[in-house]
Amino acid sequence: MKAAQPKSDTKSPEPANAGGLPVFARRFVQAKARAGLTLEQVAVAAEIDDAASVRMSQYQRGVHSPRFSVAQQLARALDVPVEFFYSPDDQTAELLLLWHALPDERRSQLIEMLLEAG
Repeated sequence: MKAAQPKSDTKSPEPANAGGLPVFARRFVQAKARAGLTLEQVAVAAEIDDAASVRMSQYQRGVHSPRFSVAQQLARALDVPVEFFYSPDDQTAELLLLWHALPDERRSQLIEMLLEAG
């Protein structure tokens, strides 16, 4: 089990949205609420140790952004694509969630349909 290394995390460089939270923080809060999990439950599901769960609170508040490898762990735990965390546009974020939920066959069909329409 790998633990997040706080020294590798960065101060959140993302611009804040109208609500004041950086994109990663806003999407993390949305994904956590969508999954119905607490920070502690997310940490367990993401296999992040107790010391790093304090850092997760900072991710949620927009104080820090996680390393990409930690974001991948969080995405798996919350059943969202990692790209969701970085999408500043709400419609694109929603599209990413819908795409993520589709089985591979339906994804292929959708791509074909879009190519034909374009």
